Amino acid sequence: MRKIIALLGLFTFLLAVPQTSFAQDERETEARAELDNKKQKSEEEIRKLMTKRHLAGQSKETRKRIKRSLREAERRKKGKSPQSWYDGMFRRKQGKKRKKNS
Repeated sequence: MRKIIALLGLFTFLLAVPQTSFAQDERETEARAELDNKKQKSEEEIRKLMTKRHLAGQSKETRKRIKRSLREAERRKKGKSPQSWYDGMFRRKQGKKRKKNS
């Protein structure tokens, strides 16, 4: 019985004692943060480069369409209408195409 109480007491004591952990050095954390920033910047640069290459292979009409849809998506994110009132007022409206009689 005494052994069981002694073991439970020792176990409880070990649980109650806080574990000591050594904090990272300030220089080490700063260096880590700097590496993370560089990695994030390089990922952004790679993404921009890949987008530029992708657009280079597209026709002019397709590039315009992609650019317009990206602009509309950004406006939707902000909670605005996809097209501004200015664009709706002054942009030429595309009518129905006429069929040629041959």
